[in-house]
Amino acid sequence: MEEPVGVVLPHTNSDSADGMADPQSIEEQFANALQDYQLHKQLDPQQQQQGVSPFDALVKFKSIAADQAFQFSKQLVNQDDESDSDIRQLFETWDLETKLWDLTEILYSFRLSQGEEETLVEHDYSTLAVKQDNYIRKNPKLKEISLIIEWLQSNSDYVDVDEEVEGSSNLKWNNTKRVISNQDLNILSGNVSTKDLINQLDVDAPLRTNKVIDPKDDQIDSGNFSIIYKLLIRGKIQEAIDYANSTGNFALALILVGASQEYLNPVLDGIEDESITPGGLKHKLLWKKTVYKLSQQPNLNLYERLIYNYLSGGDIFENLKHATDNWEESLSLYLNQLLGYKLDQFVLAQSSSDELLSSITIPQPQVNSIDEILNNLSKTNTPISQKSLHPLRVVSGAIMINKVGSLLTNALTSSDANLINTPNLLRILTHLCIFVALIDPTAIDPQDLTTLITLYISQLSSNATSGSAELIPIYLSFIPDERDARETYSLFLSSITDKSQRQKQLAISKKITQPYITDDEMILIDDTKSDQLVNILRRTVERVMQETESHYQVPQTRFSIEETQVDEVDYRVYTAIEWFFENDMVQDAINGSIVIIRRFLLCGKLAALKKFAKDKNFRQLIVDYNIMMAGKNDTDSEAVTEEKKLELLQYEALLEGLKLVDEWKSFTGQQISESAWKPELVSSSLQKTDKTIHKLLLNWLKELINTSVSEDNIVLFKQFRSLYVPYLLFELMRIYQSARINDEKYMTQAYELINQVANNQSNDLLECFINCGRLQEFLVRIGELSIIGCADGGITKFI
Repeated sequence: MEEPVGVVLPHTNSDSADGMADPQSIEEQFANALQDYQLHKQLDPQQQQQGVSPFDALVKFKSIAADQAFQFSKQLVNQDDESDSDIRQLFETWDLETKLWDLTEILYSFRLSQGEEETLVEHDYSTLAVKQDNYIRKNPKLKEISLIIEWLQSNSDYVDVDEEVEGSSNLKWNNTKRVISNQDLNILSGNVSTKDLINQLDVDAPLRTNKVIDPKDDQIDSGNFSIIYKLLIRGKIQEAIDYANSTGNFALALILVGASQEYLNPVLDGIEDESITPGGLKHKLLWKKTVYKLSQQPNLNLYERLIYNYLSGGDIFENLKHATDNWEESLSLYLNQLLGYKLDQFVLAQSSSDELLSSITIPQPQVNSIDEILNNLSKTNTPISQKSLHPLRVVSGAIMINKVGSLLTNALTSSDANLINTPNLLRILTHLCIFVALIDPTAIDPQDLTTLITLYISQLSSNATSGSAELIPIYLSFIPDERDARETYSLFLSSITDKSQRQKQLAISKKITQPYITDDEMILIDDTKSDQLVNILRRTVERVMQETESHYQVPQTRFSIEETQVDEVDYRVYTAIEWFFENDMVQDAINGSIVIIRRFLLCGKLAALKKFAKDKNFRQLIVDYNIMMAGKNDTDSEAVTEEKKLELLQYEALLEGLKLVDEWKSFTGQQISESAWKPELVSSSLQKTDKTIHKLLLNWLKELINTSVSEDNIVLFKQFRSLYVPYLLFELMRIYQSARINDEKYMTQAYELINQVANNQSNDLLECFINCGRLQEFLVRIGELSIIGCADGGITKFI
């Protein structure tokens, strides 16, 4: 049973089969293989031994899949067919993936080495073995066919030659011999008719006489020939020879010897090895012609015919029929026939003057290319055609014909996109395309690769709880265009608000962007890579600001201040700026802080502002910037000007005042006895609050209004004073009112504050009330305060 097309596999780990929890998921293991490549890849192409190649990552892919297949195979032991169907399905899928990575390694290793392998020294008198070897080296498509055949053979099921066929022995046709020896007695007794049996025991007797052997011997032959055939198509020729000898099939063993030997003459070929002597089959085509004719004999045992068909490369229809639903075996049969035909044609061309070979005609193969073979297998209307549709076989086929790029393009544009809609298939295709792009950047369309990696990143981000999201920076590093990577990553980062998740993303991003150094004393800074991370984070914050801009429209109606609630948008905005702080981007942190504080102040979002500023030291941030810029002649237009520094410090002063106001609100909101107001600590705190708020009322942003070179900034700073000076004044009046329990002087100070507002010649307090539309509210508040003062036995002390 195989995995249905498009099946979704569970996210397993290497120890899941034993019920043990491995901390690394499959996604993490594959990502770590790529990360290891990025961290240790060669820095200098001329020093390959000092770095790792993409093949190192590929080997790890294969190892991960093989380990999974092994873990599931252990569970198949001692389980009945009904209970292990799911496990068998998982095993077969991981086994197919292991074979896929193995095929990738074999073919791309060869493709990458083309041109590096020198041909053998060849002369007119060289043996065909040398000429044929050079022919294959000069025709890489033929070499790839032979490599695929070897891959299929090495990944075939094991053939147990130790399991003897029932009744078999090293004496061939023992039952027939017994019947012939006793034929007179059998005739007399009337037990057995021997008229159709051969009367001689040489191996050619059935063909020569058109008679048969004893049915028991025919059954034994079928069993032995079947094993020999299985060994043969798995490339185990020597084992097939040995098995043929051990079962008395000596003639077949000799035929197989001919298949395994090419004629070699060390003298003619210039081989300086005394251990090698001239030998082998000099006229291989004559041998193949003989075997082919043998395969046409009508009375052959079925499995014997299959052997001769395979060896001669003739009509393989019966072989394909026997393969039933075995896709790999069918592919191997086609490839063996095609390769044999191509090489035979070459031999004939080289031996045109040889009269012995002039009469040989080579049967045309049923197909002429790997592409045709794959198409044939998919159109057989048999179980094999269904197996051809298995996604992993589709991918394997693309690897064979070197069209992974076309496969990717089709997968991305097809309406039936199993390869990209199924998690595990998307993982396989992503890692395969990354590998191929590293080996040959022209093989994969950069935009297709970007789209594919983006899809895989989306899959990882959807599993954020499993830790998969932390792997995203690894894959972003393989996106060809840094701008695309920046957009993709910023889209993901803009959704992160959790501090621990931000730190994990930054940690892996920094790790990926740092070059690998083997010398502990050497420090190498890759400014380009560092800039990439900076640009990504800038784009991330910019994206959040753009996406949330509509949420911060300045109120057209009456302005209100939100002191307690922070909505989700506020939270997303102020956590976005944290990327700058946590990546030590001091300049961006200053500029970003100013932008977000302005946004919050314009919309009255004091609760969000205080949340953002919590645990931040803007004054120290400016100090850090000054230290960073010391000695630099920076002309960057985004550099922090003195005006920006002053502005940020003014916001810090405002925040300090808001903090004191909140402390008093918290203090007065409690059930406090009158005696609790007496201690000197309370009195001292009242004085600090009074001094801080007073300073803000009279001086906040005034210097910037007077010195700013930007008319827009001047208008903005005046607007802030108009909005928040009245707010602060009202809060200070409330503090005075509540503090009168401690000392009546605070009521006097409240009256003096009111008089200050009225004195518009020396300050802009009254102007602020008028501009923000709260003058009437201020007058009402004066009346209320007068009533309180009278009720306390005081007198009105303002004009």
